[in-house]
Amino acid sequence: MHRYIEYISDLLYLHDCVILPGFGGFICNYSSAYVDENSGMICPPGKTILFNRNLTHNDGLLVSWIAAKENLPYDKATAQLSLFCEDLKIRLNQQQRVSFGDIGVFYTDRRFNIIFEDGKHNFFADALGMEPLPAEAAPKTKPAATQATVRTAAPDMSAYIDMASSGNVFLRLLKYGLAAAIITGVVVISQLDIFHFPAGNKITHSTSIQPELSSAKRAADAVTYDSVISPAHDYVDYDPIDDLAW
Repeated sequence: MHRYIEYISDLLYLHDCVILPGFGGFICNYSSAYVDENSGMICPPGKTILFNRNLTHNDGLLVSWIAAKENLPYDKATAQLSLFCEDLKIRLNQQQRVSFGDIGVFYTDRRFNIIFEDGKHNFFADALGMEPLPAEAAPKTKPAATQATVRTAAPDMSAYIDMASSGNVFLRLLKYGLAAAIITGVVVISQLDIFHFPAGNKITHSTSIQPELSSAKRAADAVTYDSVISPAHDYVDYDPIDDLAW
């Protein structure tokens, strides 16, 4: 493999676009982690490579890298890279397959259009060393037991209780309870003095707490007195000269 191909591969780890002047440019395509439904594997995030035939302008990135690696002047590095591109085009015109290592493979179709096949290599530096892992199914959790299932069932007491006889006992207790309630209500009502008897009956009842007064006492209390509020005249006839005569 040519050393320039190794330089391009190194730059693809650091940059998203590397242009080979006069030939085309390599563009990075990012992808997040995903689960392959066919293989059932968890694939890490990656960066795959696309090729664009229209990116032929020299941006100086690859030439500067070659000049730094081989300690060459910029002009000489540019000339050597141009010779490499011309040799690449000749080989493709001869319908040869040109391998670019981990980057991919170039070849031409019947109309001499350049075709690029991605090498399926992950150029994402942060995912370096990561490999696909098998996806394990999450364990099925049992549904939480409901309160009805957790609670201890009440014992069946039907075997110890005669349901026919117990119904008769319940009816008798209900009758006795109603009778006792009626008697209690009558006693309470009689104590509250709700019922009154007419005056002609032998039984008389008075709700007054104080004893009745005698007829003489009532007559004495009925006497009224006339009170004089003021004299018949409104003033006193007084002459001071009469006092001097004394």
